[in-house]
This record gives sequence, C-alpha cells and structure tokens, in this order.
Amino acid sequence: MRYTVRSISLFSALRVGCALGWLIALCPAIGLAWLIGQAIQRIHESVSRVETFDIEVFGQPIASIDVVQLLGLSNAASTINELATNLGTTLVMLVLLFIAAGALAVALTVLLFCMGYNLLAALGGGIKVELRPEEQRR
Repeated sequence: MRYTVRSISLFSALRVGCALGWLIALCPAIGLAWLIGQAIQRIHESVSRVETFDIEVFGQPIASIDVVQLLGLSNAASTINELATNLGTTLVMLVLLFIAAGALAVALTVLLFCMGYNLLAALGGGIKVELRPEEQRR
C-alpha cells in the first residue's frame, strides 16, 4: 500500500514540539542555571568584601568613601544579595524559565518545519510512504 503525506496538522506538530521541547531543554537549563548560580555566589562574595575607605588625618576621621555607593552599584548589590540569600528559589525559577524558553523554541521550530512541509507538499505532492501490514505472529 502506498500513501502520500500531503500535510501535517499544525496543532499536532505544536503538541509534539512542546512535549519534546521541555525534555530537550531540561539538561541545558539545569546546567545554565547552575552556572548563573555560581556567578551570583561569586559576585555576592566579591561585593560583600568591598569595604569603605576611611581617610584620617592625625587620627581624626575626615571622610569615608563607600566604593559601591560611589560607583552607583548599591541597587545591584542589594539585588545580588537577595538572589544569593534565596539561591535555591533563584535556581528553580531559572531552570523553569530556561525550560519554558527551550520548549517554546523547539515548538516554534517544529511549527515552522511543518508549515514549510505543508507548503512544499501542496506544490510537490508530499512524501510517499509505502506501508505493508505486519505479519501476524503466533
């Protein structure tokens, strides 16, 4: 028996793309979230080590210079502090975000492929598939 695949349902392709997309994106999402978590920890350690400079003349304090505030990094330092304090939640949210982005990318790729196939199948007739019934085993 010969059959011709003339079109692929876009909804079906989108379902398959979403179902496989999260699975394909799982390992890279975990790895990328781990790397970002490591970067957050290192930045937090670096920012927390920055100390203010005290300027003294003859034992009397004249000025105190806070490098983080001087560079305008106070808001960024507090955000990094919050992320580092709740690192577990941050990592879970990053993994979920990357999985969703990966699933969307795979689903859109599959959808575009199916749209292209449907367009070419309408012009060229599609893929011809030969099927034969399975021999029954007893």
